Amino acid sequence: MIDDRTRSRGDTASRLAELRSGARGTAEPPEEPMALEADEEGESFSTLSADRQQKIMLELRLKNGNIKARTYSYLVGIDFDPSEGILLDFTASEVRIEGRNLRPLLSGLIAQRVAVVQEIDDLYAEATSAPVATVVTRIVVKELKP
Repeated sequence: MIDDRTRSRGDTASRLAELRSGARGTAEPPEEPMALEADEEGESFSTLSADRQQKIMLELRLKNGNIKARTYSYLVGIDFDPSEGILLDFTASEVRIEGRNLRPLLSGLIAQRVAVVQEIDDLYAEATSAPVATVVTRIVVKELKP
């Protein structure tokens, strides 16, 4: 006579064999890749949805097509002056982000939830963005010498 404990071991062994052979069976579907969601404010930056993890790196997309990324773990401090923008102090570089209505971006950076910051041309931003939208018009990355 086979008890429940023996049966579950056999079921587990057969399930393991199925997985090793590549059979899907009743396994859970793979988790979908982490998707970035554009912020409601516009296309100057994107954040992760509320149920996702913090970002490891901040991607900075410049107008000329170049991309720079900085690791959040090296972010030492953030300064915000509405007239000058956001200053991110990394251990080996400084990043200045200029634009208008930057407070939502600042909140996302403080929480390490911002995935991408996109620099937008001034004229394009004026023509296409709402007056209350967050717009990044300039990103300056300055490497600090040791």
